[in-house]
Amino acid sequence: NAVEKLTYSCATLVLPNSFAMEDIVINEKFCKKEKLRVVGNGSSNGIDTNHYDIGKVSIDKINSLKKQLNIEPDDTVFLFIGRIVKDKGINELVESFDVFSKSNPKTKLIIVGPREKELDPIDERTELLIKKNRRIYESGFIKDIRPYVAISDVLIFPSYREGFPNVVLQASCMGIPCIVTDINGCNEIITQNFNGLIIPTKNSDAIKDAMLEMLTNPTKRKELAHNARPNIINKYKREFIWEELLDLYNSLK
Repeated sequence: NAVEKLTYSCATLVLPNSFAMEDIVINEKFCKKEKLRVVGNGSSNGIDTNHYDIGKVSIDKINSLKKQLNIEPDDTVFLFIGRIVKDKGINELVESFDVFSKSNPKTKLIIVGPREKELDPIDERTELLIKKNRRIYESGFIKDIRPYVAISDVLIFPSYREGFPNVVLQASCMGIPCIVTDINGCNEIITQNFNGLIIPTKNSDAIKDAMLEMLTNPTKRKELAHNARPNIINKYKREFIWEELLDLYNSLK
């Protein structure tokens, strides 16, 4: 109702989150398409591409973290960053990796993010698998995620729902491919087989298949990684978003 009232009262409704949101507003008949405008390419504030640059992480920091996490040179490292809750697909991710790592022992899964046990806790079985599987490392909340991205090969983000996920922007900007679910935001940042892979939500088998594809096809993984950072610079650099916002404000004078 709030969105409906807003659309009727405004000459232009700005949607800085997602192009998919534009479709929702139109399909629900909140307003006509000509009243809508998505700023830039969907990100609300863009990303600091100078900060999220793998070259800004020192070799000493990378080597120290690899040693701390017992990561060998021939390991393939999968990384999750986000809140540790069901809605982020943690149950499916851990279940999939637990099976996957038994037949692919030179793999690691790093889980970075805070717990929210009182809001949307992960299953007890998932907790047990995290504790038992020595190839899974949980870091808790980390203020600067860049060293963790720098030691990883693939970001895996099997969330059920998002607005426009910053972590996918950040990891892509640092030049690693992403496995994401087919949801708003994720499927706008990631293009299938260009800078990552898109899989169905709540699907453990799809997660395993995507991880296997990334593991067994290093040439493709390298190609996806090669496309990742330029895509972010071209579409989501924060200075670009700021210019788009300024143009919008100036047009409303």
